[in-house]
Amino acid sequence: MNKLIWFIIVIFIGIGCSREPTAVPTPVPTIPFNPAPEVAVSIPQESALARPYGYTYQRADGNRVVAGQGDVPNLTPIDIPLEGTPQWVTAVPLAKGVLWGVVLTDGRTQAFLVDEGEVTPIDSNDLTPHIAPVLTVDPVQGQALFLNPPSADPAGSAPIIYNNAGHLAHANTAGALTLVHAGEIIGQPSITALPDARILFDGHGRLLLLTDPTDGYPHGALGDTIEAGGFALIQTDPEIKVIAHFLIPEPQVVEGIMPLWADWNGDGNREILLTLSAAEQGAQLALFAEDGMQLATAPPIGQGNRWQHQIAIAPFGPNGEMELTAVRTPHLESVVEFYRWQGSELTLVAELPGYTSHVIGSRNLDMAMAGDFNGDGRIELLLPTPDLTQLGGIQRANEGATAVYHLDIGGKLASNLAGVAMGDGGTAVGLGRSDNVLRIWQP
Repeated sequence: MNKLIWFIIVIFIGIGCSREPTAVPTPVPTIPFNPAPEVAVSIPQESALARPYGYTYQRADGNRVVAGQGDVPNLTPIDIPLEGTPQWVTAVPLAKGVLWGVVLTDGRTQAFLVDEGEVTPIDSNDLTPHIAPVLTVDPVQGQALFLNPPSADPAGSAPIIYNNAGHLAHANTAGALTLVHAGEIIGQPSITALPDARILFDGHGRLLLLTDPTDGYPHGALGDTIEAGGFALIQTDPEIKVIAHFLIPEPQVVEGIMPLWADWNGDGNREILLTLSAAEQGAQLALFAEDGMQLATAPPIGQGNRWQHQIAIAPFGPNGEMELTAVRTPHLESVVEFYRWQGSELTLVAELPGYTSHVIGSRNLDMAMAGDFNGDGRIELLLPTPDLTQLGGIQRANEGATAVYHLDIGGKLASNLAGVAMGDGGTAVGLGRSDNVLRIWQP
């Protein structure tokens, strides 16, 4: 067979393939690394809040929105093998690259510096068991630093640093809220915290958290049957005092571990968004002013033991309108919802079934987050499909909502989602898989 015939055959095959394209999966690189020696992160010593912090809930005010503009759907993910199954993933941006911190189900921690595709193991400290991590960088030791409570008291959730002086706030499992500086107690506000309450702060010395634990609604979908009966707003400067403490009228409780604390209407004042639940009506979204005055509500689900998971308040609307996104019954229907604040009502304006944000019985409430991850100038919600094998980017349309892309997890999601705004304005996304892998999408 001469060369001309071979040439014709090759051209013919090429034309045939172009007519019937076959999708070939892009190989995902598993990055090998030498686990020793671990190296230190170089970062200057700065005031406490000037250092980066990584929360499983993305922002210190509980509003799960990631800044920046990414190209995540077009990135080839990087898989990093772990020494166990990941339970929590956090990330902080550095001058070069991103520091990823992982807490395994057995309590061990691992950390990695990822920069331009190169993965370097970083030394990390032990974390008090059973708390969600807050990650930063120790400027002295140059290691990944998970914040620990300053005492041997069992911690309900991770402590937070709330001002430039490095003052720390934490609550123990008995509900005692303690403020600490340099190892010394500087305040113990007279409230009883929900044992696993996340302590939020606004960057101006104010703390917000759920309070008054109650067993009056034994749904137990979030890992235990203890829910909150109220919330408290605490001033720390110039003096420490409780400036608002509001109790939810019975039989409703707050079903969750933290509010969303955001300025929804842009008037310079923050609102507090809660999920309220009761035995007959199930869950209901409710918006409050900081003094406890109820501003607006959505209709209740209408049946007990039916939960609604509030995720984020952001400019989701087709023309940038501020909207709340939530997931209705993530263990059953799994419906993404978008709400607008209209007078005394939170009005449902769009919904899309087929996505979840929580596994029943889990304390992980951070499997969804918002951001412009695809770089189109619009905010989308990123969250998993019910089988936990894909992430969907859900965006508002003029009519309803739609999935504008999907990301293959490459296995089954086992952790929260972690998002980070990088120093160059881009974004990166990470998660832990049940096959002991950290998967990240990072440019």
